[in-house]
Parts: sequence; C-alpha cells; structure tokens
Amino acid sequence: MKIHPGYRLASACLIALTPSTVPADTELPSLIVSASRTEQPSLLTPASISIISRAEIEQSAAQNLLQLLSGRHGIQVSSLFGDASQATLDMRGFGPSAGANTLVLVDGRRLNNASDRADPDLNSIDLHRVERIEILQGSAGTLYGNQAVGGMVNIITREPEELTAKASVGVGSYNGYNLYADISNNLGNGLSYRLSAKRRESDNFRENNDTNRNDLNLRLDYDHQSGGLFFEHQCVDDDQQTPGSLFREELEVDRNQSATAYHGDFSNSKSKISRFGLQQTLGLYWSVEGELTYRDNEREFQSSFRSFPGSPSSQEREVKGFNPRLIGVLPLSTGDATLTAGADFERTDYALETSFGPQLLDQSVDAFYLQLTAPMTSWASATAGFRHARIDNIIETNTSHDRLDDSVNVGSLGITFRPTGAFRLFLRLDENYRFATVDEHTNVVFGQPIGIENQTGTSYEAGIEWRQPALRSKLVIYRLNLENEISFDASGFVNTNLDETRREGVILETRWQVKQTFSLGGNLNYTDPTITDGAFKGHHIPLVANRSAQLNGDWQIASQWSLFAESVFSSERVIGGDFNNRLQRLPGYGVVNAGSHYRSGPWHLSLRIDNLLDKHYANSASAGFDASFTQRAAFFPAPERNFWLNLNYRL
Repeated sequence: MKIHPGYRLASACLIALTPSTVPADTELPSLIVSASRTEQPSLLTPASISIISRAEIEQSAAQNLLQLLSGRHGIQVSSLFGDASQATLDMRGFGPSAGANTLVLVDGRRLNNASDRADPDLNSIDLHRVERIEILQGSAGTLYGNQAVGGMVNIITREPEELTAKASVGVGSYNGYNLYADISNNLGNGLSYRLSAKRRESDNFRENNDTNRNDLNLRLDYDHQSGGLFFEHQCVDDDQQTPGSLFREELEVDRNQSATAYHGDFSNSKSKISRFGLQQTLGLYWSVEGELTYRDNEREFQSSFRSFPGSPSSQEREVKGFNPRLIGVLPLSTGDATLTAGADFERTDYALETSFGPQLLDQSVDAFYLQLTAPMTSWASATAGFRHARIDNIIETNTSHDRLDDSVNVGSLGITFRPTGAFRLFLRLDENYRFATVDEHTNVVFGQPIGIENQTGTSYEAGIEWRQPALRSKLVIYRLNLENEISFDASGFVNTNLDETRREGVILETRWQVKQTFSLGGNLNYTDPTITDGAFKGHHIPLVANRSAQLNGDWQIASQWSLFAESVFSSERVIGGDFNNRLQRLPGYGVVNAGSHYRSGPWHLSLRIDNLLDKHYANSASAGFDASFTQRAAFFPAPERNFWLNLNYRL
C-alpha cells in the first residue's frame, strides 16, 4: 500500500506534538447540546464530540463552513465547484452519498432534506453568526434519527448582545466581494434581537461559474424567569452558474474552462425559513423545549449531459416540522441523571418538473425517542436510548402513482468511565437508519422501477480522551456495519442497495498549547470502507480516502497581531459511482492554507490565503460519459491559490 508523503509527515508531526510532562490541573467540562438535545456536561457523553469555538472560527479567517471544516475532526470535504454551494461533509466514509448520511443542524434545525437527494446548503451558514460548532463523530440514529449515520455537525448560533453594531467589507480573488452588516441589542426587559444582512458576489475560478447571494437573518428572543421564547426568520437568494466536470485532457489544456456542453447551466434558488421555539421549566426537575419550523425552497436550474443539452427545470420543496421534547434532570445518590423524551414530526410537499416529466412527493416522517443518561458511580455513567420512526410516501410520476411506507426501530447503549479528571474512556453501540428519498425510489431519466429498500446499520465505537491545560488528545476506534446501503451505480444508471457494507477506522486528534502565545494541533484518520457482500463484494466505496490528515498552528505574535496556518492531506480515492473500481482514480493531494489577523480598537483586519503553494488538484470526481457515451473519469478541479481580505468594524 503506497502512503502519501504528506501523510508520513503528518504522522511524524502528530507524534512529536505529545510532550513528556504537562501540568496536572484540568479544565471544567464544557456544556454541549448534541449529546442529549439539551445542554449537559460533556464528561457524561459516551461519544466523541469536538467543539470549534468562536475564537477558533475567527482565528481560521474562514469565509464559509467548507473552509472551516476541511480536514478537521474526521471530516472529509468534497466540493464540485470550489465553494460551499455544492459541497458535502463526509464522516465515516460515504463519498457521493455523504450529504444524506452526515446530519447537519443549525441550533437543532435540520439542513438535510428527507424528501430528495439535494445536499444541505452549507452556504446558508453565515460564520459571523456562529458561536460554536459541535461535531459528533459516529452514528446518532437513536437521538436524531434519519440520516444521522456517519456523524453530525450541530451549528450553534450567537445570542443577541448588548447594543452592538458591526459592519464588514471583503474583497478576494476572482472579482469576489462581500458586504455584511449586523445589529443586536438586549432591551433589558427580557426582549432582545439580532438582525443581519449579507451580500456576496464572485466570478469564481472557472468559466460559467459566477455566483451572487443575498442573505437576511432576523432573531427575536424573550427571556423570562422560568424560560424563554424565540422567533427567527431567514431569506436566501442564491444565483449561480454551474460549469460541470472536465476530462483529464481538458484539465491539462485549461483547468479553469467549462466544457461547451455545460454553457448555460445554472441553479437559482430562493429560500425562506421561519422557526418559533420555547423553553419552559416545569418545577424543580423538569423542563419542556420545542420548535416549529417552516421552510420553503424554490429552485430553477438547468443540468446538461455531454451527449445532449439540458433544459430549464424547476424544483419546489415545502417542509413543516415540529420537535417537542421533555427533559428531566433527576437527582440520584450517584449524581444527576438526564432523561430526554421527544418526538420529531416532519411533513414535506415536493415537486420536480423536468423535460422527462414530473416527480411529485407527499411525505410524512414521524418519530418518537427516549434517552436516559445516568451516573452509576462517581466515575462511571451509562446511556441508553430507543427510537421508533415511520415514513409514508405518496409518489407520482408520468407513469405511476405509488405509496411506499415503512417503519424502523433502533436503540443505543453506551458507557463512560472517568477514573481521573484528566482521563475519559467510552464505549458505545448505536443503531441507525436512512430512509430512501424520492429520487432514489425513482429515476425519471432512465426509467428505474419504483421502490428501493431503506438503509439500516449498527455502529460500534470506543474512545479514549486525555485532557490537561497544555495537552488534549483523543483516540477513537470504530466499526460501522450497514445493510441495504443506498447508492447510485453509474455503470447501470440505477439507484441500488448494496447488500452489506462495512467501515472500520481510527481517528487520532491532539492539541498542544506549547506556550501561551503558540499552539499546535492536528488529526490523523484511517478508514477502510468496503462492500462485504453482493455483486461488488470486496470493492472500495467510491470517493472515500483511506487516509487523511490535518496539521494546524496558531501564533499570537503580538497583542494585536496573530497568524494561522494549516496543511490538509488526502490519499487517492475511487471516483464517484465507480463501484467496479475500474476507472482512473482521483489522485491524493496536500494543500497549505494560511491566515492572519490584526486588531486595533473597533477595527479588525483579516486575511486568508487558500492553497498557498498553488497546488493543481481535484477535490471531487465522478464516473461520466463523453459525447460518444463512453464511460470515463470526470473531474471537478479545485481552486488554485486564492485569497480573501476582510475589514470589520464594531461599534
């Protein structure tokens, strides 16, 4: 097995990061939401949860979620066009289907679509508004349900502050610019608000790839003695041209071009999201929380093939959700136990209109769950959970009217040991599932028969964490077994169920505060994603790197000036859709990114440079067909060296 040189370097550096002695004091445990759907200490959690703080977000100088998460905490990122507009976060190695197997939440609200295969819109996350990001590595099917198979990313937004106004202007490569304004205030009578607006435009690094985006966010809060209410609303208007893929010889001539067949392709969408929520204490031990969500998305687009042009199409998705839960913090002789009992209800009306005919869906997903975390001794706690979920689909096409219903039961069991304040060990079993979407049940282009099996699986994990003020280290070992994994087989033009698949892997993370002004960190990831039964038995899951790594460093040069640098490495991958593992591989790569900050009073200047060494590489690839309908590897080139400069002012 050939190992990428950058991976050897990353391994050596991570080993070198572990000092021989560190101070004995430990930090207080942080409160996290993702382990129980309400805040609780992380030390009770039988899972690996990493937190990216507000300070780390600012230090990275990242402009979007794609830049921030690339290579971090076991996440592999794939991007078609070099930005976050059509990108996926992959945890545990799902490749082309990662967008339906890694759950992304904003304050507990799902970005994933249960109705169709459209990936979560990562560009809808404005990092200016993010307080922290909680990353749960591994299955969360019992607590969060559908699509929480490989892991979960929960983005926690910032609460309104005392009267504060902020403005930002940014310029960057490819004629890019953005404008941002934010005002928030706590009115002192329990009422507070935050209003923000953002506009971004860019030509991007390829032809036929112009984008412009407008984003408006409003949040209102009312806090009282025994709880609180909130309302939030977001409007997004996103227009972009889509340049398509390139074959190898086209990359060699001009990697910035868009093939003639894709000229005129585009994707223009408008989204409106509203959410109302409450939190109310019910006596000494109990509280109730819940949210009502409405999301409407309208999209017009054109997607072409090499052999024939596309035509204007439309897609509309209306989603209504209700997520109540009852939380009890129950005193025991060994400590406080946390009980979470709740339900997730979702209704979706979906319509796709193309030249191949309509694809209509009326979908309901109902689920009920229960989870208990209880301390057994002063140094050990246990967690157990159960979920029942049901899906009802009514699907209409030009030729059929079908009803596809199903239900599933899953459970979880975990145990956490904390013999000392610095050491934590956990073991966890969690069952998971993914309901097939309407475009997996059908195939309007190639006339696939209606119906496909839903996906189920079991995750086994063990982890060790060591935490002291100067050093934090984590080792996680996992195995994920799936039945009827849902994928798309490009050789047969069909959505398919893989009989049995398995992912085994190891994740090592460490962070060393070398001194007060300088820190180093990084992670190593190994995964073996294999099809273990069926027609493709023994083959590798497409678009998953066996080995990946990230190294980073922060240096506070002076009280006003700091530097940030990172290296991201990935080994080669089978291209998307190539379950036969016969086509050309997607080569491995290593890139270096850097950033710098300067602060003076209310002013804040930041610079980020991505792909500092101007590496020519592709971040994603799939099995495509040329004009003669011959199957070939089609690549999506990543941007060359590019920068973004931001000037911020806070009043």
